[in-house]
Amino acid sequence: MNLRPRDRVALGIVLVAALIGAFYLLALKPERGKATSLDAAIAKQQATLVQEQQSVAAGRQAQATLRAETAQWDALRLAVPNQSNIPALLDLLERNANAVHVNMQAISLSGTGGSSTSSSSTTTTTTGQSSSASGSSAATGVPVQLTFAGGYAALNKLVHRLDSLVVFSGNSVRATGPLMTISNVSLTGAPKLSVQLNATIYQLSAATSAAGGTTGGGS
Repeated sequence: MNLRPRDRVALGIVLVAALIGAFYLLALKPERGKATSLDAAIAKQQATLVQEQQSVAAGRQAQATLRAETAQWDALRLAVPNQSNIPALLDLLERNANAVHVNMQAISLSGTGGSSTSSSSTTTTTTGQSSSASGSSAATGVPVQLTFAGGYAALNKLVHRLDSLVVFSGNSVRATGPLMTISNVSLTGAPKLSVQLNATIYQLSAATSAAGGTTGGGS
């Protein structure tokens, strides 16, 4: 059968269209389906990644909050311990006194029945007053009498250092020692002054428990 040129062109166009349709059905359409499925899977993984990143960020925030709260609890426990650690307090006071070239002479706790003195000091006695605090969990004040000797400027620096052992700033607490409130400062002598500080330290247990921690020193 002889085809006219126009019929041959038409037949060629039909064959090309058929080949394109077959290619679309057999090759292109499945690949487009795979691409669509892959896009959906990628979108799902991206959503999961965003959720995981949010979880990691929340975890890091919780970690930072926990570290900050732990630091605050540690500072509070240092400022107001369960029991007064008198040897540690004596060491802290001597270190602060030495730092400003002041001689620590004595420490006396009301209600302990004894006193602690530094190695270069003269012995002093306690007031012998009994504490009315019970063994409750509330903070209990323990009266302390401290005696130091030195120059006026040095003694002034020492008082400032002791008053700054615990610093409150907004809702945060910074503590380098126990909370100590100074109620009275008495100066005597010249030119080398002797200062007696009436102060209060705090603990969570009964004040009378501090008696067991008092240590004596040489006269």
